[in-house]
Amino acid sequence: MKSIIRVFALASAATVALTLAGNALATPKLSVRQTSTSLTLKLSKAQSDPVLARTQIFVPTGYTLNTSQAPGTRIGSASGTLFAKDLSVSAPFSGDVVVAPPDTNAEGCATGTHLAVWMLQLSVSGQTINLPMHVDPTTPDDGAFGAYQLVVCFPPVDVPQSTSGRSPSGAQFLEGTFTLSNVFTAPTGATVWKALATPYAPGSGEADAAGTVELRSSVTPGLVTLTTRLVSRKARTLRLSGTLTQAGAGIAGASVNLLLNGKARFRARTTTRGLYTIVLRKSGRPSTTVFQARVTVAERDITNSACQSPTRPGVRCVSATAAGFTALSRKIRVRM
Repeated sequence: MKSIIRVFALASAATVALTLAGNALATPKLSVRQTSTSLTLKLSKAQSDPVLARTQIFVPTGYTLNTSQAPGTRIGSASGTLFAKDLSVSAPFSGDVVVAPPDTNAEGCATGTHLAVWMLQLSVSGQTINLPMHVDPTTPDDGAFGAYQLVVCFPPVDVPQSTSGRSPSGAQFLEGTFTLSNVFTAPTGATVWKALATPYAPGSGEADAAGTVELRSSVTPGLVTLTTRLVSRKARTLRLSGTLTQAGAGIAGASVNLLLNGKARFRARTTTRGLYTIVLRKSGRPSTTVFQARVTVAERDITNSACQSPTRPGVRCVSATAAGFTALSRKIRVRM
């Protein structure tokens, strides 16, 4: 009979405290996730934040866009939450993202013919709201943000109910997730998505350009490493250690699973520098064990480190996120 037991896992209690007590997510916030065939954009704000008038989400340089779909083609889905000011209630919405004719324009938001227009066909409490997303190359002035921009304008809320073009029931956007399939092809390596969010001036239907803020979302693969060192051949004690990083920076407070022959058996939490260590002792007959580390990291707030310098002078960067990921280390075979 054989068994492997954990002697100890090295991680400080201060690590957990530092992780949980980090900077709270600022609002509004941009989040981005991607796979080989789909891209998910999430934009969120607090109810207490100013009502959004316009958002520009910039596609990083290096991405390619497929805009060859014919009008009427479904290319994705949307879901989220609105707050109806007139009724003082929140309501979920859901719907499809459908290609519209390229000369479709939201009144007061855009004119002319665009590279593409994607219509967000949203169902809210039995009603349908059509919200165009205009897709265009960025202007020379905004070239530092990326290659393309996705622009959405929202109808005003803080105006008299009889005002033409007012948002139905005073509905304001709180959170929206939009997933597009077979539209974006991502470049290799790390990318940073950026957005500009412009609010309405309080009590008016006019956009407040001076209130514009910048949001960022970093989409970077994560990496977990694993090394082994025989501490004592006689005691059959093995030290396994490694690092967890994203964009070269250590990730603190993450839970790393150690797999033995493909099954999760032990767990260790990373230190402030992204390091982890597990020491195991084996009994019974000698045999070969395959070790591998696996970790899943949720989206993280990195505003303090990634929002230092604004892209456009005079426009504050108020939030930055790092996309979540799952990583596997190499496999190591050890006979002991």
